[in-house]
Amino acid sequence: MGRARRVARRRGTSPHSKYRHSNARLTELEALRGTLERSRPRAPGKKGAKTRALTKLARQIAAAKGQRRKALNAIAAAARNRGTSKSAATLKRSAAAKKGWATRLGRLAAAARGSGKFMPMLTKEGVIWINPVGDDRSLLGVYWTGVGDRLNNVPTLVLDGFDGRSIADSETGTRYPFITDMDTILAYHDYFDFGPSFYRTRGEIPKGAS
Repeated sequence: MGRARRVARRRGTSPHSKYRHSNARLTELEALRGTLERSRPRAPGKKGAKTRALTKLARQIAAAKGQRRKALNAIAAAARNRGTSKSAATLKRSAAAKKGWATRLGRLAAAARGSGKFMPMLTKEGVIWINPVGDDRSLLGVYWTGVGDRLNNVPTLVLDGFDGRSIADSETGTRYPFITDMDTILAYHDYFDFGPSFYRTRGEIPKGAS
């Protein structure tokens, strides 16, 4: 039990865990601010209380954004390190290892297809919809966060961590490299409005999209 608790604590302090926690905290705080801003207190005392509460929420939201950005930068740094080591490992991978990867991907694909959760992926030809598996799903979410920050001129290195990296589509087995070139991103940024959620079922994928 002691070892299990130590493992759980280590997992809870990972950059991805910190990102999820800070993002959930930020969502909660922004929802509270929205509710408070819509309130219409009439008594002078209550109006003052609302102002003080909004000021406090603004400080908490700024702190949560700072924690989220710190976590994203840590994720990007780790991604760069993994990208370097994986590039070297890829050169040494044997035909048998590639076959083993294809087998594992097939097993993961069967589970992924059951959920039918497709996500957008930017390619040099435009935005397509793929069904990644495992950690690739969260990695693709972090990538789109980096794209949004870069388009909004937010100072961050998240997108740089995806240079030379790629993820696989469990539907086809095709690997797609992450696009970090700003010319390509700007060429297709009009198609980045995915609505309230990145996820689509097979029937919700726009006609003509992959």
